[in-house]
Parts: sequence; structure tokens; C-alpha cells
Amino acid sequence: MRSLLASRKLLLLVLIWIAAGIACLPFLFRWHAPSPATGMAALFRTGAGYLLTLAACYLMYRAEARRLARRQVLALIFLIFLLTKITNKVHQYTVDYGPNAFGSVTNTAWQNMLEDNIIQRNYPDMAHAARFLPNSVVRWLQLGGWSFPQARDLYRLLFGMLLFYSIYRYARVFTGHVGAILAVLLTAAVYPISFQNYAGQLTDPMSHLSFVLAFLFIEREDFPFLLTSLVIGALAKESVLAMAGYYVLFGRKDKLYPIKVAVLLACCACVYLGVRMFLLGGPMGYRDISGVTIKHLIPNLSDSRWPYVFLLTAGSLTPVLALGWKETPVSLRRLALYLIPVLFASSALFSWLAESRNFMPVVIVLAVATGYLLTLSVATTSAAEPIPPPAH
Repeated sequence: MRSLLASRKLLLLVLIWIAAGIACLPFLFRWHAPSPATGMAALFRTGAGYLLTLAACYLMYRAEARRLARRQVLALIFLIFLLTKITNKVHQYTVDYGPNAFGSVTNTAWQNMLEDNIIQRNYPDMAHAARFLPNSVVRWLQLGGWSFPQARDLYRLLFGMLLFYSIYRYARVFTGHVGAILAVLLTAAVYPISFQNYAGQLTDPMSHLSFVLAFLFIEREDFPFLLTSLVIGALAKESVLAMAGYYVLFGRKDKLYPIKVAVLLACCACVYLGVRMFLLGGPMGYRDISGVTIKHLIPNLSDSRWPYVFLLTAGSLTPVLALGWKETPVSLRRLALYLIPVLFASSALFSWLAESRNFMPVVIVLAVATGYLLTLSVATTSAAEPIPPPAH
């Protein structure tokens, strides 16, 4: 039985790496997007989109049918689908078709232009081009006949569902079905706040998904899948490589820890430096990391927009964690304490603090901790509630 499970995991790993390699092809070969399909081809394309969504739902159903009753599984999948559609619709109204971030150019037009610059590896967007995997996936959908807005929306639907499901699976490490659903709901409640102050780059939700998978595989002590999540996830956004530092600090109990650390750091360095050297054709400077210089730090910290959105995202659920600090599992406490300063420093040095989407990984950890604490509190309260004596 154990050998069969190991064989299945190995096969899954191989398939993931093959899929990632295929996903990179439009970027590697600079494939141009054709004109969107029309007529019967457009109907076929629409049907294919429904089939992809149903396939994602079916895979989640198969995974959960072994653990939950049928009604629970169906309700869970429907909830994940509904929350993804709602958050994506809010994103459309507030970002994709909201106020233009770049004057006369609409946000959707800018997203399309950025995607093409990334795929074609044009110099002005070279820093963005290092995060090419989401754009490459969208380009595959365009090659299948979808227009850019349709391909973008389908990408966000599929990876948004995977993100919410992964949050549920990560929460189940610590709490039951109800606590995990609370974690998903709390994440969905905070998620729209992170849409402020950015123009809709495609890195999310694939970047957030890679963080959650890293959280999950660290808890499961599954090093091959952790390594896969970090290396492939770095092609969506390199900030996930911060989880390699977390593993170095807190993974000491793992077997073969020194060897795993050496492999992890070497692979992370290779993907981070290798992609940029491939794009630049040589050494890189500070500006090539994310398109900003070190002088960016002072105006970034001085921006009056970031404290409010930071408190509404990274700070939104911290009071619950503080109140239930002793009852919260140790790994959730130290992950929250690690992520808050690391993500803040990363945003201050290489990004924009006002883009609160950068803090969503810690929001997810706090949501899981809150789901755990709320269910623990309900169970304790229910058990301790005295039965009133009969009236005389």
C-alpha cells in the first residue's frame, strides 16, 4: 500500500512538472495571440471553458468524497465556486473595468499590453517578465480561441477555485470541516480589499496558491512537493521563495535536513537568478529585481495609502490571534510572525506597500488560525454551558 501511494505521488509530481513545462512554451517561443474564435468555434470554446471548470470541480469532489458525506462535498464545491465567482466579479468591477490606473488606457487594455510585452520579452517590462507563468497560461487560452478578457477571467476562475480549495485543505490540518470553511469564508471576505491600488496584473491568484501549497507541504513534511511549489511558484511571483527561509529556520526536525536545505536553496537560487539572467543576457542590478531602485524605499514608506489597507489585510484578523495566542497551534503562530515582517520588507523594498495584495498570504494564515479558534471556542462554550435548574 505504501509503495502504491509513493508511486502515485511520483506520477503526480512528474505530471505537474510536465504541465508546468508545457505552460511555459508560449513564453519561451514568444507565441503571438491569434484573433478570437467566432461562430461555431466560439461556441466550442465556450463549451471547453465549462468543461475545464467542471473538471476542476470533479477533481475536488474525488479528493473530498473519501473524507466527507456526499452532501458536504457538494456544498463545499458549490461554496468554493460561488466565492470565486463573487471575488472575481468584484475584481472586474473595481479593477478590470474600474477607474483607469494609467490615464486614457483602460486597465484591461493595459493588462493585455503587459501580457504581450511579457510573452514577447520586451525590455520595458523585463522585471514583470520574470513572473511569466500566469501570462503564459492565459496565452495558451488565447491560442485556444478565447479573447484576452475571456482568457483572463477563465484563468482567474480556475486558479481562484484551486486557491480556495487549497486554503480549505491547509485549514483541515488544524481544524475540522466547519473551521476550514470559516477560514475560506474569512479569506474571501478580506480578499476584495487587496484589489485596491493595482491595475490587475495576472500574478494573482497563482502566486497566492503557491504560498498556500508551501504552507500545506511544510506541515505535511512533504519535501518534493514543497520544492515543486516554490520553484514553479517563483515563476508566478518570486516572493514565495521567502518560504525557503521559513523552512531553513523551522524545518530542522525533518529527516536529512541539511541535504534538503542545500537542495532547496540551490534550486531557489537557480530559478530566481536563472530566469533573470536568461531575460537580461547577463548579470542583473537592483532595478532588474522588480523595476524599482533603492531610492524607491523612502517615498514608498511615505505613501499615506498603505497603513489603512495594511491594517485591513495583514492586521484584520491579528486581534483574534492575539486573544487566542496560547490556544493557537505553534506552527500557525510562528508562520504569522514570520510572514508579516518578511512580506512588509519585500513590499517596501521591491514593490508598493499600497498594493495590499502582497499581504494576502499572511491573511490566509490568520484566517486559518481564526477558524481554528472560533470552532475551539464554540466547542468549549457548548461543553461548559450549564443546564439551568428547573423553576419552582
